[in-house]
Amino acid sequence: MKLASRIAVAGVCFVTLTGCSEPPRPTLATASRSLVSDGQELLTSALTQRAGVFRVTEKAEKDSDSACVPGSKQRFFRAQGNFQRPGSQSPGTAAGLVRSALLVMNYDQLVDDLDFRDEDLSVVVLHKPESAVTFMVATRNTEPNILIVGKTDCFKPEE
Repeated sequence: MKLASRIAVAGVCFVTLTGCSEPPRPTLATASRSLVSDGQELLTSALTQRAGVFRVTEKAEKDSDSACVPGSKQRFFRAQGNFQRPGSQSPGTAAGLVRSALLVMNYDQLVDDLDFRDEDLSVVVLHKPESAVTFMVATRNTEPNILIVGKTDCFKPEE
């Protein structure tokens, strides 16, 4: 076999072994750390701070099984706040700012605010598969104006 052919075969084998394998799924503990870290980063980002003033109401301190199949657990990060400029911001504008901050953090958009937008409500949902974390942002004209809920995927006890 010629040298060029051997190199090509070795390259195909390398790509097959490394390119097709998925990164390992995180554990609940790892996903919870990512959730809290990303939640804090989101709230301190310049884009999110332009949207509103927030306070954290839950920081992934306890397991929850309310939205999981029996035997599985997940954790939540919750924050709420009000528009940075009351009276001059719309739910769509505020949701767009927080959405942009999550996109900068490499989250994938699952639900666009255009899917749920009206004058009084806007919703976006973004997910980061490698950390098993999802954020949902709901903005509305009534206070609190902005609700941010981050959650891990559901994990079985052995994960």
